[in-house]
Amino acid sequence: MTLQQAIQANLRIAPGRKVRTFGGWCRHDTVMLDGHEIGRIQTRRAKGRTEFLTLAGNIYVMGYDIDWLVHHDKGA
Repeated sequence: MTLQQAIQANLRIAPGRKVRTFGGWCRHDTVMLDGHEIGRIQTRRAKGRTEFLTLAGNIYVMGYDIDWLVHHDKGA
């Protein structure tokens, strides 16, 4: 999904609070489509690596995948 497509779809990502952990930090961003939450993006940062998970309910995919999240929401 391009930035222009996200703007046209009224997609917003609200940054979550950054929480310090023993090895780095973690943050849960909320993804909103037309004003309602469709999922979250979890970012974990540790020494030498960064991990992203895209979550919708109890289903997740590795990485930062907004297209999957929007498609998953429309299928529900």
